[in-house]
Amino acid sequence: MFILSKLFTAWILPPGLAITMLFLWAIMLIKKKNYGIGILMLIFAASVYTACLGPLADKLMLPLENTYAQLNIKDISSHDVYVVLGGGTHSNAPDLEGEGSPTGDALHRLVYAFRLYRIQPLPIIVSSGKAFQCQRPEAPVLKRFLIQMGVPEKDIYTDSKSRNTYENADDVKNLCAKMTCHKIILITSAYHMKRAVYAFEHAGLTNIMPAPTDYKVNRTCYNFMDYMPSLEALDNTYRAMHEYVGMLYYKLLVKI
Repeated sequence: MFILSKLFTAWILPPGLAITMLFLWAIMLIKKKNYGIGILMLIFAASVYTACLGPLADKLMLPLENTYAQLNIKDISSHDVYVVLGGGTHSNAPDLEGEGSPTGDALHRLVYAFRLYRIQPLPIIVSSGKAFQCQRPEAPVLKRFLIQMGVPEKDIYTDSKSRNTYENADDVKNLCAKMTCHKIILITSAYHMKRAVYAFEHAGLTNIMPAPTDYKVNRTCYNFMDYMPSLEALDNTYRAMHEYVGMLYYKLLVKI
């Protein structure tokens, strides 16, 4: 019954339900001799199913997450500042003090910064603005969480203007110049670190120590549920593809 319940859940809820409907639609088209559209629909359904599989998502994520090794705590003391890149907030979500709360990625990054701060207190720059007018900047929300964790407000600096990673790099560079900080510890999700370091180095911040966190890849064996369609796997596939496309965009279009 346990296995049946898991299979039922996987295929009766999105994305499994959508994949099932696509396959059925394709079969109906083929039966009606609409072979061209039917075969295209089958290919599309198979592609969506593949993108929703944990093993595929891990294959795409692993090279990104393995680009930089985990931080060596012994090296922290030789640096000047922690830089935490935002990972999204729920702008108007009710919270204990104020409004707004970090999404999963942002919270992982904040907690990691706090853990490092407890080992070696250094100033923390939180860099994250808003992408669209209707949103609120992320940095003030993330700053509030750090203060509530126990980081003194005097040790927290914010960049609330940057809209993406290469703007993070430019704004952090300006902040570091004002703070006379030259060697930074860069904190972001492991899958995002490669693109972040690339952007920061091209902004002129060459003394960077990557501090990857928020690992997504399953580093144990797979079970049968990993081959069922999953929103989490689809999300990780999207994240990985976003990083690869982002790197290509930087190199070809932004030319940084």
